[in-house]
Amino acid sequence: MARRESLKRMPHHDALIERMDAWLTANRADYHAVLQPGVSDAALDAFDAKFSLKLPDAFRALYRWRNGQPNSSFDSLQDNRMFSALEDIADTKEMLDDMIGTDFEDPGTWRRGWVPFLSNGGGSHLCVDIDAEGGGGAGQLIAFWKADEDRPVEHASIEAWLADLVASMEAGTIEFD
Repeated sequence: MARRESLKRMPHHDALIERMDAWLTANRADYHAVLQPGVSDAALDAFDAKFSLKLPDAFRALYRWRNGQPNSSFDSLQDNRMFSALEDIADTKEMLDDMIGTDFEDPGTWRRGWVPFLSNGGGSHLCVDIDAEGGGGAGQLIAFWKADEDRPVEHASIEAWLADLVASMEAGTIEFD
């Protein structure tokens, strides 16, 4: 009962992260063991400053929990997507941002407000859309499939994605490659 009461008092995204952590510990211990320790608020602030953006609170909480998985781990967190480390996100974002106006002539191909945090390892990502410059809601999650032109919204927010992820874990319907 005490755990349930503490979950009620914390922000919803923190409770979801705690439930995800418990599920991964119990059901995917090997994967959980390779996840890197979380990053500091200072590292998240530096990321914000480098790219002139403000990461959503739920994203910051996720990365304070764990800093993704190391490049030596090819197991997926969900579907065929791996959980990227903040340093890898910065490198990927910088590369994709630099392609705007050259390789990416269409402004809808890649936007500076996108932060790629899940990767399939082949150049496609699930991205947080910080400012929804192309429409929709700020903080929505956009699928960037390098071979496709459309950029569908997959979730309304990091918190909505976490809720769906945790629900699929607890229901036993999660898929990962």
